[in-house]
Amino acid sequence: MAKAPDQELDNDGKEASAEVQPSQLEAKTHAEVCMLYRESTETTRFVKNHQWKTVGATLLAYAGMVMIAGFVKADAGMVNKLMAITILLGCSVITTLFIYQFWMHNEASKIDRMERDLSSLFKEIRALKSRREGNIHRYTLLLFMAIVVFLGGVVVHLALERIVAANGG
Repeated sequence: MAKAPDQELDNDGKEASAEVQPSQLEAKTHAEVCMLYRESTETTRFVKNHQWKTVGATLLAYAGMVMIAGFVKADAGMVNKLMAITILLGCSVITTLFIYQFWMHNEASKIDRMERDLSSLFKEIRALKSRREGNIHRYTLLLFMAIVVFLGGVVVHLALERIVAANGG
C-alpha cells in the first residue's frame, strides 16, 4: 500500500494520526496535570516495588522461624506457636498485597482521568497497551505473589513438623 506524502505509518503499518491535537489546558493547569501524572506513575512504581519487597521479607521471616526452631530444638508447643505466627503473617501479607493492588488501581484511575485532558499523541501512546492487558498482568502477578506466600507457609509447616519429629516431640 503506497502512502500519501503527508501520511505516516505507525509500527503496525496503519495510518498514524494525521495531526497531533495538543492539550486544550491552559499552561499552568497543563503543568499541574503533568506533575500529577508523574506523581501517580512514581507512586505506582513505589507500590509495585513494595509488593515484591513484602513477599521477599515474608519469605525471609519464614526462613528465620524455621532456623530459630531448628536452633533451639523446638518442642511441639513452640512449633504450634510458630505455626500460628506463620498463619497470621501469611494472612496479613496477602491482605497487604491486595491493599497495594487497590492503591495501584486508584493511581491508574487518576492517570486515566488525566489522559482525557492531554494531547492526542499521549492518548495514542497510552493506547498501545490496553487497560485489560495491563489488568491481566497485574492480577496474574498478584495471584503469583499470594501463592508464593501461601506455599512459603506450607514449607514452614512441613519444616517445623520435621524439626519437632527430630527432637522427639
